[in-house]
Formats: sequence, structure tokens, C-alpha cells
Amino acid sequence: MVLSSEDSERFYNLFLPLLDYVNKQKGITTRLRNIRLKKNLDPNEVAKVAEVLWADPSVIDDYLKNTRDEISERDRELIRSWKRRVSGRFIVERILKKGAILLSDDKVYQVSGIISSWDELLPFGRCPAIIEATLIPFENVIIPDGLLRFFDVAFGSNSRELLRDEYMSAKESGKIIRQL
Repeated sequence: MVLSSEDSERFYNLFLPLLDYVNKQKGITTRLRNIRLKKNLDPNEVAKVAEVLWADPSVIDDYLKNTRDEISERDRELIRSWKRRVSGRFIVERILKKGAILLSDDKVYQVSGIISSWDELLPFGRCPAIIEATLIPFENVIIPDGLLRFFDVAFGSNSRELLRDEYMSAKESGKIIRQL
């Protein structure tokens, strides 16, 4: 599952100006100017800015205070919800129609794509796969912040079976996290 084109556009129209603000306030990189324009962005440079944002999400409050008249209350609530982000390494155990199943620290998340499906995102479309990501709420689903890092790791059959069992256990007990 991916966001609708309207929702994916809304996400980027909210997230990129926030990254611009963080970059300007914290002086992270001079290589990025006007991230919100979405042209020729170096993902590594954008990731540096996002790392600072997620390391200190209080900057979200500063941003919202300084853009009080520019952002609707609905969008302000959505941006505020991003402080509940979950960052780290995850194992993409499988890809379902409603999103990818990500495992981390005995938790199981169902995560939608933004524009691209998880099949398109994963190298060779194979699961399981290890990624580094930040998961954020978006309305009634979880999405990544769009800055994923992939690790080239192969899993043996025993590992794949253990991961499958972890997913199945969460599914059977209703413990798949679908909202943050």
C-alpha cells in the first residue's frame, strides 16, 4: 500500500519545509538550499538534516510556533504527531497489500509506502531485509520519513523461520502496530 497521490504530496509539502527550517536553524549543510523545491536533492545531505530533526524533535515545536499563520491546524497536528517517531534498524519480514511488516525490538509494525511500494523500494524485492529508517504517523497509517538505508544481508532458512514465527505470533495476538 502507498499513500494516495494527494496524501503523498501533502506529506512532502509538510516534511520538506520542516527540513528546510531545521537546516537553516541548525546550520547543518550549505549544499541544500530550499529543500522544499524537491529538485536534485542529495539523499545523503537530506538524511543529515533529518538526523538532526529526529535527534531533537523539540525543533518541531519551534517550527510550528514560527509558522503559526502558514499551516492549517490539521497539518499542524500531523506535524506534531511526528514527535512520536520510531527510529532504528528494522527487518522487513514480508510485504503485504496493506504495507510492509517491519520487526524491531519484539515489536511488529505495518508500514505503508509514500509514493513507491515496498516491492519497488527493497533491493531485488527480497525479504527479509534489514533497513534503517524513521517511522512516523500519517493520519491512520505508519510511513517511513522517506530516507531509508538498506543493508545487504542474507538470511538463512532458520532465521527466516524465526522471523516468520514472530510475525505470525503478533498477527494471531493482534499485536501488529498500525498507528503510532
